[in-house]
Amino acid sequence: TPSYDLYRSDGTKIGWMEKKLISFGDCFDVFMEGKGGFGVTGLFKPTPAYRIEGDFLDRQFAFKSAEGKVVARASMDGWVQIDMMNHYQLQVSDGMDALLALACVCCIDEEFDEEHKKRREERD
Repeated sequence: TPSYDLYRSDGTKIGWMEKKLISFGDCFDVFMEGKGGFGVTGLFKPTPAYRIEGDFLDRQFAFKSAEGKVVARASMDGWVQIDMMNHYQLQVSDGMDALLALACVCCIDEEFDEEHKKRREERD
């Protein structure tokens, strides 16, 4: 399972995100450091603070809180998009950590860029 640690600029780990393997579509869970559970595998994980769902192929997805409320939306924006440089719009509701949302968008973009690269290499 792809997993990404999330840090503040001062080096403090604030959580991690991982791609869910078992779901009807692509989905990422975001866990906050120190919010219950122990370890990062199996039954001992804390409840995800956020779930990120949407159309990852077209790079349009929403962040939902543990209560199911949409707290941020991200979408790819612009006419020209290449794997080395993408442009996103990120809308964040009051109370949502904008830097956390931005870090998650970067991780998701990197995850799908890596998948595209792997598919191209397998074709060639």
